Amino acid sequence: MPEDNEGGFKVTDRRLFNPDGSLRESAEQDQPAEPAAVEPPPAPESEADFSNALDPESGSQGEMTEFMGVVMEFAAPAFIHLGLAEHPATGRPQVNLPAAQQSIEMLRILREKTQGNLTRDEESFFDGLLTDLRMQFVSLKRA
Repeated sequence: MPEDNEGGFKVTDRRLFNPDGSLRESAEQDQPAEPAAVEPPPAPESEADFSNALDPESGSQGEMTEFMGVVMEFAAPAFIHLGLAEHPATGRPQVNLPAAQQSIEMLRILREKTQGNLTRDEESFFDGLLTDLRMQFVSLKRA
């Protein structure tokens, strides 16, 4: 019969409270005297950093903002269902108008809910994307 010490590991109860809710005596000893110093997260990029992105007057496309990337993630299913991108399951373009309509509607709701909270460039990008998707949808629906 093996002895208790031969198992190779030791189980230590590190819970801070007893079953009745009172603080365990060993918990006070286990806690460090000072909490560890935590570095603050990096400062978020300001809107000023993106003020020249997609500036039509400068002619440069600039970098996409994080929000524009999120919008493109939401727009990807619309592109797939309109047949503008290949379907991931089949590897071929497929048209599914009801699914495309639902994806475009989700984008419309997102645009409505972000009204007044976007930079000029983000608004222009989002509005242009929605317009293009709607036009593609209408042209496929009429065909």
